[in-house]
Parts: sequence; C-alpha cells; structure tokens
Amino acid sequence: MQKNNMTRLQIMILGVLSAFGPLALDLYLPGLPVLQRELHTTAAMTQLSITAAMFGLAIGQVVIGPLSDKLGRKKPLIYGITAFTIASFGIAVSDNIGMIIALRLIQGLGGSTGIVLSLAMITDSFNGIQLTRNVAINQTINGIFPILAPVLGGVLIALADWRSAFWLLGALGLVIVILIIFKLPETNLERQTGSFRATLGRFKSILENRYFMAMTLIQGFMMSALFAYIAGSSFVLQDLYGLSVPAFSGVYALNGFGILLGASLSGKLAEKYSAWRILKWFMLFSMFGGLLLVMTLFLPKSIWLTILAFFLIVAPVGGINSMTTALAMAREHQDAGTASGILGLTRFAMGGIMSPLVGLGGTSTMVPLVLVIVVVQLLGAGIYGLMQRKQTA
Repeated sequence: MQKNNMTRLQIMILGVLSAFGPLALDLYLPGLPVLQRELHTTAAMTQLSITAAMFGLAIGQVVIGPLSDKLGRKKPLIYGITAFTIASFGIAVSDNIGMIIALRLIQGLGGSTGIVLSLAMITDSFNGIQLTRNVAINQTINGIFPILAPVLGGVLIALADWRSAFWLLGALGLVIVILIIFKLPETNLERQTGSFRATLGRFKSILENRYFMAMTLIQGFMMSALFAYIAGSSFVLQDLYGLSVPAFSGVYALNGFGILLGASLSGKLAEKYSAWRILKWFMLFSMFGGLLLVMTLFLPKSIWLTILAFFLIVAPVGGINSMTTALAMAREHQDAGTASGILGLTRFAMGGIMSPLVGLGGTSTMVPLVLVIVVVQLLGAGIYGLMQRKQTA
C-alpha cells in the first residue's frame, strides 16, 4: 500500500475540508426563522434548503469519490470547492427561496468534495492504528466548526442579517482553494484504471461487503439523529421555548463542543480499546439521550431537560462517526475514494430524508423530531446487535 508523509498543516487543512458539510448546514441555522419571515415562506420550505444541501453533499460524494480513484484527489478538490464558493456568493444575493434551494444544492455538491476527498487522502496515507487516530483527529477538527458556526452565525445575524453567513462561506472557500493549490499534495499515487464498467464493478464489490455496509448503515442511522436535531432544534428551542438567537447559538455551540469531545475521546480510547467496543459505548450514550427526549413529551415542560437530552444525543456522534468510518475504511484502501463516497452518500441522503419529516408537524410541536430521532437510533442499534451476534457466533 502506498504511503505519503503528511504534515500537521496538511492534516489540519483536510480537517477543515471535512467540515464543509457542517459549515454549510450550521452557519446560518440561527437565521432560519428570520429567513422564513423575510422571504414569506413556510417552515417546510425553509428546511428544504437544508435538505437540498444534504442531497448535494450525498450525491456529490458518490460521484467524486470514484472519479478521484481514477483521476487523483487534488484537481477534483479544487473544482469542487470553487463551485461551493460561487454558490455561496449566489445565495448571499438571492431573494427567492426557490433560487436559494437550487444554489444550496450546488453548494452541497461542491462542498461534498471536501468531505469525501479529505477522508480518501487520509486513507491513502495511513493504515492500522494510525488510520484510526488520524480519522479521529480529522473528526475532532471537524467538530470545532459546529461549535464556532452557530455562534458566529448568531453574531453575524444579530449585527447584519442571514446573508452575511453566506458571504463568510464564500470567503472561506476562496482561502481554502488557495491552500489546496499550494499546500496539499496529490496522495492518490496508484490510480485505478479501466472502463466505466470496471468502476461499477468496484462499486458492486464494496456494496456486497456486509461488514462495510453494516458500518455505513450504523453511521447513517446515528447521523440521521444529528441531522434531525439540526433541522428541528432552532424551531423547538426558539419557537417552543422562546430562546433568543444568541441563546440558541450558545446551546448549539455546547452541543458542537460535545461532538468535538466525543471525536477527541474516541481517538484516545482507540489506544487501549477496540473500535468496535468504543462504538457500542457511544451508541448507548446517544440512545440514553433519546430516552430523555421521549420523557420531555410526558413530563412538565422543561427547557433544561430538553437541552440535556439534545446534548446526550448529539455529543456521542463525534465518536460514532470516527469509529464507524475507521472500521469501514480499514478494509477499503484500494478504492478509498469510492468507499468514502458510499459512506458520505448514505450519511447525507439519510439525513436529507429525515430533515423534512421533522417539519411535518409545523413549529408548534416537537413530536415528529422525537419520533425521528428514536426510530433511527433503534435501527442503528439493531444493525449493531446483528453484527455483534455474527461476531460471537
């Protein structure tokens, strides 16, 4: 297997690239209610702008991943982040929700290259425990942005408006493109050859790998709980509980810190325990949060219990994502781009499906949000249980 020496700066750049998805989703979240009122649209249409970005993030990864196995990682990365940048500036000047949704799709497609190729480049460069550690580092850097994004977004919206979030995303895109050009190496030194049919054959072989797909589905279901939270938390905490934009940003930042802590802790635990065992621990913590969220429907209204439930649901996702990614990618070095794309497609496609479901009940109830979170957690736990039974059989 090929090896590449990567500096700390390069690993940090890859971490930022992996966060283009959370950035695109989180930075303008505090402004969703404001955007809805300003554009005279519905909560469902506003949340559709999240779905469009998720769909772009999903589809883009499954297209760019296989292409990067054949063409290399660096050029597709440059083109994708450039598209992300242009779309961000376009959203900043748009006054139509339909146009915003379309540009969010393009923004997601462009941003997907950062997610899929940052992971592929790490997989190109490391294996074994080093792969697990660097995936955890990648996710730790990724976890910083859910902390910063809503806080910064809340400040920007308070000082200016929701458009300022997209001006900032465009500016960040420009900086990252420059760093990619001058600082990142090409890591795919042994590129795939063959026809389009051969590419489809590699897709098929990965999809037939039951272990890989089990890790992918566990990640997809547990990440769906996070995406449901992303789509519904602003309306629950601001409309139902009356939190101000700055207060919501603070709560959101707390949960982002939890994701960061989870990802960082998983890397430390990987030095002593198996990734499989660590995954189980994080899943149990997240499901306990889901149980608390169910209790909020039957107990007297308490914003503190709701905030605690959200934290316990969201914080373990950093560790879950790190461990499922490392477990899945450890067996797919040869087709790292394709495998990374399938992981990303599943994660964001499932999240995109869940987001509009959260909004079906409008902004007057949190029942749909609770149902979505609990159901996807149970499905993820079910797959883990089946795999555990096969391993011990």
